[in-house]
Amino acid sequence: MTLKNTFLIVLLFCSQFLIAQEKQAPVYQYDLEKADMAFLSKKFNTAAGLYQKVYGKIKNADEKQKVLFKIAESYRKSNNFKQAIKWYEEVLNSKYPDPKVLYSYGQLLKNYERYDEASRTFYDYIFEMPDDLNAKEAMASCNIAAEWKSKPEKFNINNLKDINTEFSDYNPFLVGKKLYFTSSRKDATGSGTFEWTGQKYSDIFESNVNGNSYSKPTSIKGINTNFNEGAAWFDADGSSVYFTQCNGTDGKGINCKIYVSYFQNNTWTTPTPLPFNSDSFSCGHPGFSADGKTLFFSSDMPGGFGEKDIWKINYDPVKNNWGEAQNLGNQINSFEDELFPFVDENGDLFFSSKGHIGMGGLDIFKSSFVNGNYIKAENLKYPINSGGDDFGLNYIPQKNREKDGMIAYFASNREGGAGDDDLYGISIKPFVFLVKGKVLEREGLSPISLASVKLKNQTGPTIFEIKTNDKGEFTGEVPLKLLLELSASKDKYLSSSSLLIDSRGIEKDSILDITILLDQIPTEDIEITMKGIYYDIDKFDIRTDARPILDSLTNVLKSNPGLIIELASHTDSRAPAEYNMDLSKKRAQSCVNYLIQKGINKDRLVAVGYGETKLVNDCSDDVDCSEDEHQMNRRTTVRILKNDFKNKGR
Repeated sequence: MTLKNTFLIVLLFCSQFLIAQEKQAPVYQYDLEKADMAFLSKKFNTAAGLYQKVYGKIKNADEKQKVLFKIAESYRKSNNFKQAIKWYEEVLNSKYPDPKVLYSYGQLLKNYERYDEASRTFYDYIFEMPDDLNAKEAMASCNIAAEWKSKPEKFNINNLKDINTEFSDYNPFLVGKKLYFTSSRKDATGSGTFEWTGQKYSDIFESNVNGNSYSKPTSIKGINTNFNEGAAWFDADGSSVYFTQCNGTDGKGINCKIYVSYFQNNTWTTPTPLPFNSDSFSCGHPGFSADGKTLFFSSDMPGGFGEKDIWKINYDPVKNNWGEAQNLGNQINSFEDELFPFVDENGDLFFSSKGHIGMGGLDIFKSSFVNGNYIKAENLKYPINSGGDDFGLNYIPQKNREKDGMIAYFASNREGGAGDDDLYGISIKPFVFLVKGKVLEREGLSPISLASVKLKNQTGPTIFEIKTNDKGEFTGEVPLKLLLELSASKDKYLSSSSLLIDSRGIEKDSILDITILLDQIPTEDIEITMKGIYYDIDKFDIRTDARPILDSLTNVLKSNPGLIIELASHTDSRAPAEYNMDLSKKRAQSCVNYLIQKGINKDRLVAVGYGETKLVNDCSDDVDCSEDEHQMNRRTTVRILKNDFKNKGR
């Protein structure tokens, strides 16, 4: 071999080595492939962590952007909305080229009930993708959802704090005094982690119910395995259970199946799968009709309308024979998931869906069976539905409901819960009785802002004390079945007398509109004439017709406990001045005595007789006046001396 040939061989080897170096995979390639594999296997929580590990190592901008999107998608698909929305905002800031990120981000905004922002996001997406009808429906749903939230249905939603955890607790099902539900809490069987959610594999638990209290839940022995046992349906006496099992009893299964177990000899039998299950599709979320002859379930079996649909199958319990599965049609099913069917005692179907117009995430819908078919599904609206996932509703039969107790249970991951999915109870909200009104100045009817409006139980504590707005307006909710008193007050004004409100006979939502007029507290030099207090000739006893006037003064004094007043009596000039002075003092004192008998502290009352010394006209001695003109001088007056009385007690 010549020197020239040797040189050429060496040169060729070096060139090939350099080419191999250029084609060498990046150092993070193995981790990226692991992340992609986890994502394709629906191990979304695991995938999110792996993608984040890779993300900081990537230098290429396009590749970095794709991984950023996969992080956001992994969190969205694992229902970790908090992380998903954070990473989606990063994706949008990176100017990701696919406009579909706008659609997904809009859905996440709906999950947080940020409907105005979601609507604008869908609008931006439709600008890029004008033919997407689903996006147009999603944008329209934002306004609808906001309206539903502003006009809530008459239900109270009660978080079952006794048994909820930071983990996923869902699909409650009440049988007698026992509440069954599914949970991935720490007490679940096994030690493995479900890589889709990052939590333990779920088990079916039970808790004893006593009113609104729930005992510590325990895992059901004989049914639960080291892998996912999910949504369950129990018969009326709790002797049989149909439930969802995913991953198989050995953890190697791909799809979910429906199993059945029977409670015999004080234990649950070994669960067996129903015959219509398949390894090629999933079946889950079983629920029977009231007669036990039709099973409803969710499945992605062939012949559906979208992802998972609601199906039904007839069952002969005597022969233990199953019919053919039937899809419930497009009045129920959509292009998205329909899950968690439940049929109540009236035959109405309840289920959860992402595909119909809703508030965000899964919403609960109702459909009635009419003329052999289920009619168009109706959204149960707010507050049963929310921006989060709302699902697994289970109505309690009428005969088993306690008075003013729960009428149904469901699950939700809405904001304000203990952690992930939480269990909630539904109770009927009583009628709402609102008092709406204005506080105005009597003279001129100008509004009084920051006046204090107090509603008090006639025989108990204060219900509420609220301030008026800058227009003098206020609104408060009145509790039912009570006798109440409403009053208004403000510094430098006389407090109003109490207005009696009777809420005992309210049988529908009601609003009471009222206007409260307040008088400014007069200064000491202003004398108020109390019209209607008259005396018989030469008498100082309180006449019957004068008592209502003094009673109203009593109410003013009781409503304004700081007032100290002068109560004065005046006469005309037709008797000797000394006689008139003595008579007026006796008349003033009789008024004070009446007020004391009504419970007014004597230290707040000053009786003064002025006789004929303060005539209001020219009808003095020897002046010829009419009876009406003399009557103007025969009067009882009030002056406010102070507004700082402090009761010293005995």
